[in-house]
Amino acid sequence: MTAFLYDAESKDGHVSLGNVPVDHLNEQQLLWIDISRDEDVAAIARNLALTAESVRAIRDPSPEPALFVHDDYVHVVVVAPAADTIPYAPEVLDCLVGPNWVLTVHSEAVEFLGRFDERIRGDSDLGKLDGHGFLAAILQEHVASYLAEIRPIETALDRLDLRSMTGRIGEEALLRDLVRVRLRLAKLRRMLEPHRELFALLARSEFAVLSGSQAASDFEALNVLLEQTLQSLESVREMIIGSFEIYTTWTAHGTNKVIKRLTVASVALLPPTLLAGVMGMNSLPRVLVTSTAFWVSTAAMACLALTVVTLARVREWI
Repeated sequence: MTAFLYDAESKDGHVSLGNVPVDHLNEQQLLWIDISRDEDVAAIARNLALTAESVRAIRDPSPEPALFVHDDYVHVVVVAPAADTIPYAPEVLDCLVGPNWVLTVHSEAVEFLGRFDERIRGDSDLGKLDGHGFLAAILQEHVASYLAEIRPIETALDRLDLRSMTGRIGEEALLRDLVRVRLRLAKLRRMLEPHRELFALLARSEFAVLSGSQAASDFEALNVLLEQTLQSLESVREMIIGSFEIYTTWTAHGTNKVIKRLTVASVALLPPTLLAGVMGMNSLPRVLVTSTAFWVSTAAMACLALTVVTLARVREWI
């Protein structure tokens, strides 16, 4: 468990939860408590006056985004992509927010929380934020974590396109990689898209009234960021379709080249075959049934085949 006190009138720093009476925090102070789901939350629940319902929800998390509004605090549940897991495993993050305190609960380390914590370390004016404004900042980091997962997918697609166009990857390997990338993207979208309803609720005026929040504009900006991220996911999906079209185009191009070669070979052999059939008839005049006629016929067949191949080369059919 970590407890960090942001104090706009003094120095920010780690504190012991027992030494910080939550009821006595002023408007210039904000307490952030971050705990693992495996820890005993009974003491924290008593200190923050959490309901038994909230304690049960923390201990047995639901893998779906949710919002619960209580008398003195709100409980928000979001789902983030777990670090170093492909396909992505959902990491449930509970955020319980009071006027001057925020409690975050998770099972495994949440990468975007670590980045957020490192970026704002040192003396800051975050103590002036209320709990809901701090929640909006955390949720913006949450959505940005999905954007961070998109960049490696785009890089992988660019690499696949290059290898496909230069012929440095087999068809089966290319299809396997495209399917793998498509599954990664689909998993991200299925995890992020359900947050639309939750974030829309946070931006509504009745939530601001029920929670006493002054961060309505922050939640509206969060909604905009969410829509932009979903649009980015859609753009990457179109990139995957484009990569598949490149693959099918190159496959069709290869097939077309083979067909052209087979056609040229057939056309090159057809006139000599016709001439050989004529010269093999039993009703030929005597003058054509001689060794001279044989060699002339052979030369004519060779010239006909060579003419067809030369014409195909000139017209770039082969």
